[in-house]
Amino acid sequence: MTAYAAAGTVSSLRQSDPGGPGRTVIADRVVERVAAQAVAEVDRATGVARSILGVALGATDERTRAKVSADVDGGIVSVRVILAVIWPSPVRAVTREVREHVTTRVQELTGLRVADVDVQVSELLTATTQPARVQ
Repeated sequence: MTAYAAAGTVSSLRQSDPGGPGRTVIADRVVERVAAQAVAEVDRATGVARSILGVALGATDERTRAKVSADVDGGIVSVRVILAVIWPSPVRAVTREVREHVTTRVQELTGLRVADVDVQVSELLTATTQPARVQ
């Protein structure tokens, strides 16, 4: 069995495989990218536009990535996701699907145990939402 440690942390975790000593370190950023891709795989969820001081710096559409942050502590991960839900989807059902899919994909692809996935819905995206036009 391989033990995991967060990047940048001091850990005495060692690989217990007879194949040799060593440890595997999976950085928070790797988990964030895996989780962001997992959110993108859920049909009715999408990302949110970047903003500065509450002012959007572009349009939100189905290609926009969700904002994801992750904390790896030993072999346990906590994930936070900020996303938009496509209207008229049931918000609770979409967030449940996102939570389950992120948990499954992170565990499959990293081998880390996901303790929790907090999902914040920051906007509803309607079919009539169009990207801003440059004039």
